[in-house]
Parts: sequence; structure tokens; C-alpha cells
Amino acid sequence: MAGEVEISQVLLYARDLKAQYDATRAREQDLRAAYGRLKASYQQSLRYARELASVYGRLQRAFLQSLLGLANALEAKDPYTRGHSERVARLARRLALRIGCEPSESLVIAQAGLLHDLGKIGIPEAVLRKPGPLTENEWKLMREHPVVGARIVSPLEFFTEGALIIRHHHERQDGSGYPAGLLGEAIPLGARVVAVADVYDALTSDRPYRRGLSRGEALCWIQDSAGRLLDARVVSAFLALVADGCPDSPV
Repeated sequence: MAGEVEISQVLLYARDLKAQYDATRAREQDLRAAYGRLKASYQQSLRYARELASVYGRLQRAFLQSLLGLANALEAKDPYTRGHSERVARLARRLALRIGCEPSESLVIAQAGLLHDLGKIGIPEAVLRKPGPLTENEWKLMREHPVVGARIVSPLEFFTEGALIIRHHHERQDGSGYPAGLLGEAIPLGARVVAVADVYDALTSDRPYRRGLSRGEALCWIQDSAGRLLDARVVSAFLALVADGCPDSPV
């Protein structure tokens, strides 16, 4: 009798174990199914994210191209500045890479170089093309163009750094620049890079009020301005590029 009871208990225990095993297997299958659904949802979300990133990138490029169209239209009116922004952008990108900026940061600096004079669209043509020295009031108007340019691009949230570069590309190391009179390291690095590229191209270009300097004269002016008006590290990188054949060599 006692043996039959023990066998019955063992059988009941075995059935309980099997039931628990079956329940565990069922839960595992449910978990695998849930994981499969989660993985599928993740893959779908990833595809959506890639599509959104692609659309966002196209919108960014479209906005920048529209602004570049405005800048080109402005330059096209003046034979003295035609191609200036494009040359500044190319040189600024090379300078940025030379001093160790990441490619993505160098691209933003180049884009800001393309748009650095965009604010001149708000300056009267009589002031922009004046063949003689500007009056005090005319200079006051001219010094507004970095602020105007930064204001134009400021609604583009992805171009915040570019807006800062545009705003401060006329700042100088000794604080004599505009619009904020920033000193040294307080000037955004991208603005210091664009400043050197901008100054070189401006010095070597003909303007209504003067003939452009020779390449050698411009290099001497920039070298003399290192640490005083222009960032010494960027000037050093610029002189190294010149030694390598830039900025006269094509991109």
C-alpha cells in the first residue's frame, strides 16, 4: 500500500514538472514571437529614420542652395566681387582641414564662407560700389552686413554654427573688429578661418577704390597681421598651404 502511494506521488510530481516545462516552453515561444515583432518594428523604425534623415538632408541642401543663390545674385551685380565667396569657401575649407578640424566642421566653415557676405544684400549699391572712401555713416552701414547675414540664416537650426561664423568673420584678434569687438579665442574658430581666407582674397582682388595687391604683397600683409589682427595658428596653416601650392592650385 505504501509503495503504491509513493508511486502515485512520483507520478503527480512528474506531471507537475511536465506542466511547468510546457508552460515555460510556451512562454519562451511567446517571448520569441514578441522579440520577432519588436525586431520587425525596430527595422521599420530604422527605415523611417533613414528616410527622414535623407529628406532632412535634402531640405538642408535646398535651403543653403537658395541662400547661395541670393549671395551669387549679389556678387553677379558687381564684377569686382564676382566669385569672391566661392574662392573664400574653398580656401577656408582647406585651412580648416589643415588645422585639424573634422571634415563635417570643415564643411560648415566652407558653407559659412560661401554665405559670409550674404548680409550685403541689405547694403545700398551706392555704398557697395562707391569708388572712393566711405563716410562714417556709410561705414556704419557696411559694418552691419555680418549681423544681417547671420540674421538671414538664423532660422536654420542646423546651421547655428554657420550663423556664428557669418556674424563674427570680421572680428579681429586685438578686439578692433566688428560687430562685437571680440578678442582672440573668444572669436569662433570658424570665423577666424574665414577671416584669413576673406582677407587674402580681398587683398588680391581689384576693388572700385584700389587695385589688388600682388600675391607676395598680400602674403606679407597677412604674415604681419598674425597674432594682431588674424589668428596666428590659422595664418601659419595658410602660409603652409601657400608653400604647398594653394591657394592658386585648383580644388
